[in-house]
Amino acid sequence: MSNMDNTVIEKGNFDVASVSNSKSNMYCFQFSYLYGDEIYLPYSIGILWAYARTIPEINNSIQNKGFVILRENPNDIVSRLEDPKIVAFSTYVWNWEISVSVARIIKERYPNCLVIFGGPQVPNADRLGDFFEKYPFIDIAVHGEGEITFSEILLEYVNDKKFQTVPGLSYRGFTTELRPRVRDLNTFPSPYLTGVFDDLFALPYQYHAVWETNRGCPYGCTFCDWGSLIAQKIFLFDEERLIKEMEYFAGKKISHVYMGDANFGILDRDVGIASRIALINRNNDGFPKKVRVNYTKNSTERVFQIANILNKQKLDKGITLSVQSMDPETLLTIKRSNLKYETLSAFIKRYQSEGIDTYTEVILGLPGETYKSFKDGIESLLEASAHDSLWIYRCSVLPNAPMNDLDYKNKHKIKTIKSPIDLHHTEPGKDPVQEYEDIVVETATMQTKDYVRCLLLSWATQTFHALGLLRIIAIFTNQLNDVRYTTFYERLLEYAEQNPNTVLGKEYLRTKEKINQAITNGKSWVNIVPEFNNQTWSLEEASYLRIMLQLQTFFVEEDGFLNYLAKTEGFVLEPKMLTDLLKYQKAIIVKYENTKTEEFETGCAINSFHRNIIVGKKEKLQYGNYRVIIADPYNFNGDKNRYSTEILFWGRRGGKTFYQTCKETPIEQEYTDQLKPASK
Repeated sequence: MSNMDNTVIEKGNFDVASVSNSKSNMYCFQFSYLYGDEIYLPYSIGILWAYARTIPEINNSIQNKGFVILRENPNDIVSRLEDPKIVAFSTYVWNWEISVSVARIIKERYPNCLVIFGGPQVPNADRLGDFFEKYPFIDIAVHGEGEITFSEILLEYVNDKKFQTVPGLSYRGFTTELRPRVRDLNTFPSPYLTGVFDDLFALPYQYHAVWETNRGCPYGCTFCDWGSLIAQKIFLFDEERLIKEMEYFAGKKISHVYMGDANFGILDRDVGIASRIALINRNNDGFPKKVRVNYTKNSTERVFQIANILNKQKLDKGITLSVQSMDPETLLTIKRSNLKYETLSAFIKRYQSEGIDTYTEVILGLPGETYKSFKDGIESLLEASAHDSLWIYRCSVLPNAPMNDLDYKNKHKIKTIKSPIDLHHTEPGKDPVQEYEDIVVETATMQTKDYVRCLLLSWATQTFHALGLLRIIAIFTNQLNDVRYTTFYERLLEYAEQNPNTVLGKEYLRTKEKINQAITNGKSWVNIVPEFNNQTWSLEEASYLRIMLQLQTFFVEEDGFLNYLAKTEGFVLEPKMLTDLLKYQKAIIVKYENTKTEEFETGCAINSFHRNIIVGKKEKLQYGNYRVIIADPYNFNGDKNRYSTEILFWGRRGGKTFYQTCKETPIEQEYTDQLKPASK
């Protein structure tokens, strides 16, 4: 350890004169979350080192002592370092706090160590403000693409130490000229193919990988920092390199590959790349197992082809339709354009007909949005058949997103709070450093009280519709009684407020209090449901699980809600229909107890009507006597942990909360079939 451990830190305390001529130790940090034994390889900083080490002067003077990726106690991390002369951190919103915690301790113990920060979380030069006053232990902040800038920093370190001559950085408060983007990305060697990560494979972890086929984004959405980071022009990596990298992933048994492209499917060649991925998967025992894709924003025929290729090989978890908002004024405010409603609806139905899961994403809190426009947007998406795929996220303001521009924030009166980032489906209390994000809670068009109303409507829509607890009933009242979906869930919230002692009412009050605590006091958004496991769940997922514990009582009480709905909306719900709907709705939900096969009779073709509506087919409800048989293939046998993991954690993106094996036949047909002579 250094003999200067107790030196008092001062701003910019990097003594260039103290650097010796011996090979200097460097550590590269890119902290990631550990899921079980799975973690991401540090691609962002790995590609920086892959390029830097091709320069002999750097390779002969600096020794990369390794990549630090595990989120551990910062003191423990620093205690394992061997006389670090240079430390480099790749940062984003999910690892900023632990990065600065480690960097602070390093500077305290090794005052002459050069501390370099880069990545999307480092503010652009025009937004630095008091950055170096707030983080005096950081010597250099890198802006934009980092490969060449990082290499030139290292060259200056081993030579004249004139960091202020390197474009694309800020050093001790001095900002140099902006570095232009690199057009030929093949200048940068692949960290995968050049052995940069070889030492990491000796550790007992299963790795995920980030994979870029291009850089660039032609869109300028104000909530996103992608366009501001890599500008508009798209530059490409060679296909030969990409295929070799995918073969590398397969050979290393990497299960999940996250595609770092902003808009895969925007180029003609992307269909061919998808085909090669599928071929590699077939030829390598199913590796990689999954490829997560950020598809081009407005879905096209090309995207459908790619999704079909990956889906047939079971490589992708489905296609995400990132609409973010359905309101024209909001889209104009955030500089985004969506597919026309008719086109969007047609795409959803087409994907569903091909068995390709779709996920429709909406952002709550965008400037320009009102409670009414948000509600109307949810309504139009459900009308477009996005019944089991709706995901609603809170709007987060990223440091380099256009939304974080001071003039933009003032114009739209954007108010944010510092909110804990809590990963879902992880064990709480294990993370040594809490991460935070700035989320929007008020704008010029949406006061905080309306934001809370939107959160509650989002909770109700996702819990009871997307996850399915009342989806069947909502669909039937919509189709037969012209009750808007969002009206159904607004009335549900009203009924919950008025009936606080019901299962629904208690869950509503619990959720409302959770939301208020998060907004007012900066508390966590996540929940634990100990009856199932010790993992964190989103608001809607936790409510779903708690209601599953009291499912029988919940459905008995829902009879009261449906009578309330019929009264407030002015329609009559025939008793037999009400009984059948509740019976079918309860039966179709996957349960953690073994139900074997459930069989019952109905007075109409509920199952086929429901299935048709889900895929966008408008057919008349057939009345008569029907027998419904629902098979339970899971055999959970009361194992709540396995149930919640397979059905909610893994299965939510595939709509797995409903049983899929359901047979419905007219009872008259059964009788007719019995009269038919046996075939010879």
